[in-house]
Amino acid sequence: MLSRSALRSLSSARLFSSSAARQSRVAVLGAGGGIGQPLSLLLKSDPLVSSLSLYDIKGAPGVAADVSHVDTPSEVKGYAADQLDQALEDVQVVVIPAGVPRKVSCPFPRTTIPYSC
Repeated sequence: MLSRSALRSLSSARLFSSSAARQSRVAVLGAGGGIGQPLSLLLKSDPLVSSLSLYDIKGAPGVAADVSHVDTPSEVKGYAADQLDQALEDVQVVVIPAGVPRKVSCPFPRTTIPYSC
């Protein structure tokens, strides 16, 4: 059983680090969609992300403008449909939330197969 003073010393020891924080560059392909937008917002608030590249066939520069207003040190850039190579340049992690949009008239089990309805 640990005493309170031992617990305090353990918790304060975890607050200090002698190594530098590991920064990573992340790209989100499909940042304009219903999953990509909140995911981009969460990645922007992550302290391990130093650079965030947002790409989509429609609307990624606008999402990047919205996400860039979050007060964190990471930088955000949005790329249009013809700039995929630039969006993936020097990226360490690629997240792809993009997918086929669901049709309202299509029953749920058939939505897993693209172009089935």
